[in-house]
Amino acid sequence: MKRRTWLTHASAATAAFSLGGWTVVRAQTPATTQRRLVVVMLRGAVDGLHVVIPHGEAAYARARPTLAVPPPGADGGAIALTRLFALHPSLALLKPHWDSGTLAFVHAAGSPDPTRSHFDAQDYFETGTPGRKSTPDGWLNRLIQANWPDAPNSSAYAAINLGATTPRILAGTGRVATLGLGPA
Repeated sequence: MKRRTWLTHASAATAAFSLGGWTVVRAQTPATTQRRLVVVMLRGAVDGLHVVIPHGEAAYARARPTLAVPPPGADGGAIALTRLFALHPSLALLKPHWDSGTLAFVHAAGSPDPTRSHFDAQDYFETGTPGRKSTPDGWLNRLIQANWPDAPNSSAYAAINLGATTPRILAGTGRVATLGLGPA
């Protein structure tokens, strides 16, 4: 599946999740809330400056004379989020979630571990333990266990993964359903 196709489907899926159709990860016990946490991981490559665009930073357009997304208000321009940041126009379905406070972006985040290995860096990100290769479970599965203590013994799924295999971020004793995706 091409990244652009996946982003289009992910935007539609995010809209579907907000309608209450699916629970992706229960952030608290089901009796107290209907909140959901959706984590989107784009393996391979994504240009973060094309997803959340620093349109208010003059160096952005200077550094990308042929790649820069036009600023908000311009023809085909980005969708303003703040004075500094904007959303790529193809991700317009996400804007209402930003406006309602149900969507946030972690922009320009990194790891304190100096590894030059893409594979180690991915493992450290998914386990939440930079520099430690022995961590057996993922940080998202630990979050499930902390907020839904009966998850290992429950017949219900605490999380739904859309992908061919369960990623390391969801490895652990919390119940996770993995729904394979076919070719696009």
